Order: sequence, then C-alpha cells, then structure tokens
Amino acid sequence: MNIKDKNNHLTKDELIVDHIKDQLEEEMQGSAMDINVTCRDASVQLSGIVDVLSEKKFAEEVARGVKGVRRVENCITVCMDGQFTDKHIEKEIRDNLFTSESKDKVGAVGIKVDDGVANLVGHAKTLKDVHLAMAIASKVRGVKDVVNNINITTVGEYDDVTINNNVHQRINNNDITCDVNHGIVRLMGYVNNRSEVEFAREVAMDVEGVRKVRNMLKIRGNK
Repeated sequence: MNIKDKNNHLTKDELIVDHIKDQLEEEMQGSAMDINVTCRDASVQLSGIVDVLSEKKFAEEVARGVKGVRRVENCITVCMDGQFTDKHIEKEIRDNLFTSESKDKVGAVGIKVDDGVANLVGHAKTLKDVHLAMAIASKVRGVKDVVNNINITTVGEYDDVTINNNVHQRINNNDITCDVNHGIVRLMGYVNNRSEVEFAREVAMDVEGVRKVRNMLKIRGNK
C-alpha cells in the first residue's frame, strides 16, 4: 500500500495523529521519540517524557499548528532525575539570562526557584522581552514550570490609540485589524499560514505599552 492509498484509508483523527508525529519528528528530531500522540474528534492528547519544559511547550505549539486540530491537552512530563537542586536551577537560569545575546533585554529579571518552579520577577521593557526571559528559563533542565511576575515598565506610558497605530504600522498587513483596550491587543483577520500568525503575534508583543496579546487570527482555508 503506497502513501496515497494509506491516507485514503485513514480516519480524520488518524490523519491528524500522523501529521503531528511527522511535524514533531521534523522539528524536534530525537526529542520527539518519547512523545505519544492520540486524537479523538479532533481533540489531541500529548503524553510521554521530554528533557526540558521548553520541549513540552514546543510540542504543544506544533500540535496546535496542524490543520484540523480543535483542542490540545498537554500531559507530557518533564524528566526529573533528582540531581538538580533549586539553587542549581536558579543559578543556571541566572547565568543563561545574563550571558545570553539579549541580556540587555532580560538583565533586570530576577529568579526564585521553589521545588523546580521558576518564579521570574523584576522588570522588562516589552511583553516580548518577558516571553524571552520565560523561554530562556524553560530551557533549563530541572524546571517544571515558569511563573511570570515580571513588570513591563512601558505599560501605561502610551495610550491605546498610539499602541494601535504602532502595531498596525509594524505588522503592515491590511488583512489584519487590531483592537487595543487598556494595553491589551486583539489581532483579527485572515492570514495564509501559521508562520504569519506567529509573526503578527511577535511583532505586537514587541510594541512598547502592550501588556497582553490575544491572537484571534485565522488561517485561510481552515474551518
């Protein structure tokens, strides 16, 4: 049976599982070997084990990006072999923040780790900088979860009209509309693919004064 015949015999849920597995193997390579994928009525469940929290989060992003997926339940476990103490984790996060190429953006972030949960405090200039700090922390072995308590210093410095204009100008796409309420940005409209969805989100998060981005963009052709 060739690939085309095989696809013709698969159910919609089975096709979703196949596509997710293919994407995980392509994007995560060996890290995807211990991730299990099941699907029922377009609702996907991820399980298995990964080495770091960032891999758990990335696997969920991959699953959500597959056409036809309605919901994702992420039950993946982050491997904890017991050799990482909170102090060790805290030091590694701090070292990674201060030695990263973006240390000028995340250098004012503080860390406190309790039972593997990293609590990020301090301040940053934009929402994108906050997410950068969270991403750096989530890549450290032993981190179970990351809690964000970072203050965005530019929130309140710009009115909603200015934020709206800045977001619209930077995205530069007439198919995307933007609504801003008290620094919370809603992105609406249609784009061609998942990359354009993520691009618009990243651009909006990098605008000063933005406290949150609600990405309601839809991909053309997706129901």
